[in-house]
Amino acid sequence: MAEISAKNHANAMANPLAQLHKPLPVEFCRVVSEKNPMIAAPLKVTDCSLVSDGAAAIVLVSDRRAASARRAVRIAAMEQVNDLLPMDGRDLSFMEGPRRAISAAMRSAGCSLDTIDFAEVHDCFTIAELMIYEAMGLAGPGEGATLLADGTVRRGGALPVNLSGGLKAKGHPVGATGVSMHVMAARQLDGDAGEMQVDGARRGLVFNMGGAAVANYCSILEGNAS
Repeated sequence: MAEISAKNHANAMANPLAQLHKPLPVEFCRVVSEKNPMIAAPLKVTDCSLVSDGAAAIVLVSDRRAASARRAVRIAAMEQVNDLLPMDGRDLSFMEGPRRAISAAMRSAGCSLDTIDFAEVHDCFTIAELMIYEAMGLAGPGEGATLLADGTVRRGGALPVNLSGGLKAKGHPVGATGVSMHVMAARQLDGDAGEMQVDGARRGLVFNMGGAAVANYCSILEGNAS
């Protein structure tokens, strides 16, 4: 989890809109200290996103109008899945609702993980991002940390996650968060992401959730070249 926090803060340094432009060393994130107290074990301050102010907007248009637009991104799929609200009826070691939403979106878009160029996911807490790796199918249950070790989810990896800095460092303006994630993805697909840019990005995955992964939403966005 410390690796995820450090990764997302490092990514945010390339995002001029991120609210926390502050790199955090892995060791600082790993150790409980006066500046990084325990909030609810094993989550420390560095594992928790800030709840912040912010605004974001997107414009939805028909395919016909989009065809004449100077810049446009296609929504290839949007899926929503609810999980059980009572926690005692769920396996807390795995996010089943996110898995179903992400799988449904990829089926609707007719794509697979190896055709996704980047992802923006709901890292309200670092453990959430770690579990989302597994829900995406990038790693088996309990094996999400291997993706940090081998670089898969890092900048330059096979499927970089939260290049914007994520909720952890970009900011978590509740209510605008999901839209802002789509804006970040659209900028990647438009080739307008500046230092965050993934070269040749054609398809991105956006995963957002509410509560303890009770309401789960996944979008697949495609650029004009897809």
